[in-house]
Amino acid sequence: MRPLASKWGLFAALFALASHAAPPAPKAAPKLVTVGPAVTQTVFALGAGDRVVGVDDSSAALPEAAKVRTVGYQRALSAEGVLSLGAGLLLGSAEAGPPAVLEQLKQTGMRVETFANEPTVEAARARIQAIAERLGTPDQGRALVAKLDEDLAKAAGRAASVKGTKPPRILAVYARGAGAMMVAGTGTVADTLIRLSGAVNAVAGLQGYKPLSSEAVVAAAPDFVLLPAGSVATVGGAEGLAKQPGLSQVKGWRLVTVDDVDFMGLGPGLGRAVGRLQDGAAPAGKGGAK
Repeated sequence: MRPLASKWGLFAALFALASHAAPPAPKAAPKLVTVGPAVTQTVFALGAGDRVVGVDDSSAALPEAAKVRTVGYQRALSAEGVLSLGAGLLLGSAEAGPPAVLEQLKQTGMRVETFANEPTVEAARARIQAIAERLGTPDQGRALVAKLDEDLAKAAGRAASVKGTKPPRILAVYARGAGAMMVAGTGTVADTLIRLSGAVNAVAGLQGYKPLSSEAVVAAAPDFVLLPAGSVATVGGAEGLAKQPGLSQVKGWRLVTVDDVDFMGLGPGLGRAVGRLQDGAAPAGKGGAK
């Protein structure tokens, strides 16, 4: 009986050893590709930037994403380019595409999540919370929304403090080059920034982006012209902008800027962007065309 008892003792020892063994290591979080500046800004703000292995061209304007590989224009992604980065999850704005490429990525087993990009504060809050849920960081998402609301409350208080004075008229211009300029009407990110700052969109009668025309600019009579910061050199600064149709006929306007990513999408930096616009459009602001 002793050999049998020895065997049972060995089995018991092995069972005890297995029951006290370390649990299996948790599965590594998938690497990410982010598409759309508001989405990319949110992922980094949530502390998941170390997982990002690819971003679209517009997101590359973010300082924190400057060293990340790019996957091209957000509406013209390549399945091969995205898959070559070894990511398991793509998070993108609703503009990400084309749809056939997104479907191809899904068929390879890659998770693809897209989020609405409406230019409203409510949509910005919802997107932050939704991305935080996808990343498994809901607490960080709630904190980020709280910070956004705090920044916006400061901007609203600042706007209210000058109530009763004539609000500045701001003309937002999207420039892809000196000869390709569009003005931003209602339903755009720029319009939301302008309204949150307490100013007036000088072309509020227009919807979306429209070509810059001399007649429309003269009728708008802007006090300020808003540009993405990255476009200033492209148009030759305030001096070059002053030579454009209509703006050459409007006197006294000044140039103000926000970061490119804040002109393209409403991310967690929205409150800071509004504050920057308020700084530039304050009565004591400097610079611009005369």
